[in-house]
Order: sequence, then C-alpha cells, then structure tokens
Amino acid sequence: MKSLWSTWLATARRHPRKVVVAEADTGRSWTCAELTAAAERAANPVWRGRVVAFSLPNGADWFIRFLAVQRAGGIAAPLDPSLAGEPLVRATQSLSALRVRPNVCCLKLTSGTTGELQPIACTAAHLLADGRHVTRTMGIRATDRNLAVIPLGHSYGLGNLVLPLLMHATPVVCTQSLLPRHLLQLIDIHRITVLPIVPAVLRALAQTEGVAKPDPLRLVISAGAPLSTEVAQQFFRRFGLKIHNFYGASETGGICYDRTGTATLSGRSVGKPLHGVTVRIRKDSRIAVSSPAGRATLPDLGGWNRYGELRLLGRVGQIANIGGKKVFPAEVELCLRNVAGVTDAWVCVRQDRRGNDYLAVAVETARPQDELERELARHLPAWKLPRQYLLRPSLPRTGRGKLDTAALRKLQPATQN
Repeated sequence: MKSLWSTWLATARRHPRKVVVAEADTGRSWTCAELTAAAERAANPVWRGRVVAFSLPNGADWFIRFLAVQRAGGIAAPLDPSLAGEPLVRATQSLSALRVRPNVCCLKLTSGTTGELQPIACTAAHLLADGRHVTRTMGIRATDRNLAVIPLGHSYGLGNLVLPLLMHATPVVCTQSLLPRHLLQLIDIHRITVLPIVPAVLRALAQTEGVAKPDPLRLVISAGAPLSTEVAQQFFRRFGLKIHNFYGASETGGICYDRTGTATLSGRSVGKPLHGVTVRIRKDSRIAVSSPAGRATLPDLGGWNRYGELRLLGRVGQIANIGGKKVFPAEVELCLRNVAGVTDAWVCVRQDRRGNDYLAVAVETARPQDELERELARHLPAWKLPRQYLLRPSLPRTGRGKLDTAALRKLQPATQN
C-alpha cells in the first residue's frame, strides 16, 4: 500500500530542484530536495504508531512537520493554527492519548456541531484518492501555483493544497495576510494561477475599489461556507472571473464542484459530484457519499436540481414546522443570497410563546426590509416567509471567516408572541 511518504519521495525524485513551497511573508523558499532533507532530519522514531499533534501556520515548517511524521510512521494531527495556550495543551494531550487503528496516517479535526474536537481517521489511500478527485475534476496541474491562505491542515487545505504538492509537485505560496490589496499583489508577484479561498475573503476582494484582475489567475474556488450570488456577481464584474463552488466534508473529502462557474454565478447549486465520487439523496433527504476517499451519510440535507446539480437544503435538526408544513431554513437562506444587494444571510428556527415555530433571519445588506420581503414573496409561498428580520451592512464573523452564529443569536430581537 502506498504511503504519503513514498508518494512524496517519488515526486521529489522527479523534481528535486523544483521550488514547491514559498513563504511570501519571509521571502524564503524550498525545493523538493530541501523539504525532503529537512523532513528526514526532523523525523523522530518515537512517533511510530503515535498521534503527533501540532499547531503551525501555513509555511515550510508545516510541510516539514507533516512529512516528518509520515517518514517516522506516525499519525499527523494538524491543529488549527490559531490554537494556543491552554486549549492547545489540552488538545495535544487528548489527541496524543488516542489509540488509532493501523494504516491511519492523519487525523482531520473538525468541531462538528458540538464545538469539541472530533478526529476523523484517514489512511493514505483516503487522502490520495481525494487528491486525485480534486486535481482531476478541477484541472489542477503541476504547472499551476496555489496561494495558501486557507489552513493547510483543514480538509479543504489538505485536498487542494497539500495533496497536489505531494503527488504532483504543484507549488504552494504561503501567506498570513488576508488584506485584499496585498493578496492581489501576491497573486501577481508570485504568478498564482489557482486561488482556493473562503467566501468572506472573496467578498472583501469583490468590494475592493480600483483593482484589476492579476494576469496569471485562472481559477478561483470557494468552499467552507455558503457563497452569496451577490458576491459571485460582484467578483465577476470586477475581475471577469467566475467563482467555482466546492462542497466537501471532513469524512469524505471533496464531494461536488461547479466546473463551469455558471451555477455559482446564478446561485443555483454547489455543482455536480467530483470524478470518482458517488452522491445519493436518501429518503430522509440526507446526503450519502461514497468514494475511495471515504463513505459517510452526512447531517447535510440536499436535493438535485434540473441540471443534475446538488442543492444544499440544511442540516438534520434544522427544520421548521410551520402550519404543519416542513420548511428548510437553508432554502430561505439560498433565496436570500440570490437577492440583489444581499452578500450573506442566516436563517434560524425560533418558537413564539405559544410554542409555534417561525423563521428569524439575519441579512447582510444595505437594502430596507420591505424590499427584501417583496423579493422573497416573489419566490416563496407565504408560509415559508420569515417573521423576524435583523439587517446589518456587515454581519459578525468568526476568525475563520464564517458567520458567527452565536453572536447572531444574541443580536436577534426578543421572541415574538
């Protein structure tokens, strides 16, 4: 069975002098041969069969540690780079005590719905399959250059940045900056061709005045959170590039991708299944995924549109019962994100004092409530319309760029009668 280390050695032997990691913030760079030598030096024999947790920012040190753990036969557990202090100590101790089955080489760590770290065990076969699905479907080549802004250790980063480098020597340029103008400069200076990013950064880029598309950039990928139609269209008007929605899960890796960018531009879906991935919708509307990268029935709910593309409808437990009829909050969110002038939206189910469900929404927009209500009434039946609105030009976000749902719940007005 092929390991990540043997895969990397084969790649490094083909391209020993190729620069594959560059740090835009320090100006330092590493060839395949230099990364291999550094990983050999760092590999610790005591790691064999053990979980090795580490928290490092994107850069050469991250790749060296990850490769060193693979060289030693350990199980890499890359933590969020923002983790520090006592939380980092607790997470490291907890993970180091785990007993992991043979052949596991990496733990993807997700907070799930509980906020507690949940490790997902991955073999080399799982990760390599995900890398193949991603690179083949998205057309990512050894001649491309990825900009690494998303954390390397997240499932999105592993599939789109780490695996293409290990398998094909696709170079990665790392930066800690999220400033829109600086990112555009880096794309131009380092000849970046592929930008895997999250919607919050795309929104900032789309709203940056007086900038043009960096010439080398050819592919922009959005994942990690829903992307509004308004942001996709703003980005297209400013840079002439369509954003490509990407949907995945830590349990299975990549699932669906919008190959043309048309579905993302119109807000109709997250695309079609990746090459090598089978997706089906169960009777209870849950999404079931099967591929060499992993099998799972997800808590996400979905359905197919008339183009054979996947539409996300919400998550298990996030369904309102209004007048005896089921309403998926995500359906209303999608409708709101397709309204002109709306850059993001969040819908939650609340109960009035009589115990009846109703929908409350938070909308990132400068438009007044009456206009939004008229727009929604054109596309949704009356029983699906929200009863409570919170409108802000900018909604609170977490450090990872996702909407801060805890903060939004606190901002919501009091429960209605």
